[in-house]
Amino acid sequence: MTSSNDKKKLTDIMMGEAVLTLLHDGGPISTGSLITRLHVLAASEQNEIRKQACEWAITQVRESMAVNRDRDNHEAGDNENVHYLFHNNDAADDNDKH
Repeated sequence: MTSSNDKKKLTDIMMGEAVLTLLHDGGPISTGSLITRLHVLAASEQNEIRKQACEWAITQVRESMAVNRDRDNHEAGDNENVHYLFHNNDAADDNDKH
């Protein structure tokens, strides 16, 4: 794997595989269950590049969780008992499919 595009594409594929298995199993879909499933995929993966892609996906999910946590902490002062799922300042990015 030489390019960052290949790395990103394989990371997205592994994340997609993890989500599909969660959907197939009928269990809850959350960031925690996604991370757990990615760990399971990585542990069972024979291909080192795909195993590394699972680790990259885990890192990406954790970073996203941290950003959302920081955003939620910042918005906590608006005196509303509301948790926003979507924010007006989030720009659409056609590169991310998850």
